[in-house]
Formats: sequence, structure tokens, C-alpha cells
Amino acid sequence: MLKAQRKSSGSTRLTVEGVVCEHLKPPQRLFVFGAGDDAKPLVTMASLLGWNVTVVDGRTHLAAADRFPERHVRVSSSREEILHEVSDHDAAVIMTHSFEQDRDCLIALLSKRPKYLGLLGSRQRSSLLMGDAAGRLGLSIEECCQVVSAPVGLDIGGEGPEDIALAIIAEAQAVCSGKAQTREKLSAHRVQSYLVDVDSERQIFSRCELNTL
Repeated sequence: MLKAQRKSSGSTRLTVEGVVCEHLKPPQRLFVFGAGDDAKPLVTMASLLGWNVTVVDGRTHLAAADRFPERHVRVSSSREEILHEVSDHDAAVIMTHSFEQDRDCLIALLSKRPKYLGLLGSRQRSSLLMGDAAGRLGLSIEECCQVVSAPVGLDIGGEGPEDIALAIIAEAQAVCSGKAQTREKLSAHRVQSYLVDVDSERQIFSRCELNTL
């Protein structure tokens, strides 16, 4: 007789006439785009959870293995190569601190639709990035808002790198395990309002430049 028992860890145990077969889920994969100092506590916490972590940064002095010595962590400077590996089962966090690099990563990852996609930065900066990415991909801003967690992480308080890392890893864990909590994220309306404000500032700046000619 075949019996199936689902364990709290998410694995499934099958018993067939005294023989036990257990299906174990593979470790969660996390891709961190950006190898700055604020990525270190995030990688450490993910490693402690037993996740397989890939840290990506084109700056070779940051993408160095000795900066991320934890187990189950690999470091790469080949962004394009790593982007091809991301699947819809993975978690990804964009934190390069470069607008152009963040935008390029966001465009690529929106096409991949990872299970969790976090974008580090303020609401205004994230809005500009999502507006730019949406336009280039032919997506609506609302579609982007449904996929991207921005500002990234749960609102648990604290502003230090460790606080932010804890907020990110907690949210990623909740989403990837199907236990995500409802929280306020950027709405399409709010993103659009930031884009309008920036457009107005650019127009004023352009007029000021013309008046000085």
C-alpha cells in the first residue's frame, strides 16, 4: 500500500510496504546583483539558511571570493552569464547602487520573472527604474509593480546593513515559501506620480538653461 505524508519542511515521504522514500526539495537559490559591503550580511544570512547564493558584480575588486567566504556561495563578474541561469523558482535582489546597472538587471530579470525580485533603493529611484524598464520591455507599470518588491524587504525598522539584510531575507523567505505577508508596495499610481514630478523638474531645469543662453 502506498501512503504519502507531507512534512512541515515541505518534503514528501512515501511509504511502500515498509520502504520509505523521501523527496527533498533543493536548496533555495538567491542571486545577488551587487557585491558592495551591504551585500555581505545578506549573503551571510542566506548562507546560514542553507541557500545556494550567487553574488554578481562586474567590478572584479568587489566580486572576489575572499569577500564572501561563506559556504554555498559563489562569486562571479559575468552578469550576462549568470542572468541566463535565473529561473522562476529563484530569488533575486538588485543592489549595485548604479542606476544603469540596476536598470539593465531589472530589465533582464523582469523577463525571467523570478519567484522573488527585490530592488534596493528609495521609492523615487525605484519608480524611475521601473518606469524605464517598463517602457523598454513594453510592459505596464502595474505589471512591474506586481513583480518587483520595492522598497525591498519587510518593514521591520532599522537602517543599518544588517537590518536591511534581515528585512530582505525575511521577505524573500516568506515569498519563496508561500507565506508572504501583505504589505504596502509601490503602486502604479505612485510610480506614475514620481515620473510626472521628475518630468516637471527636467522641464524647469531645461528652461533655466535656455534662459542663461
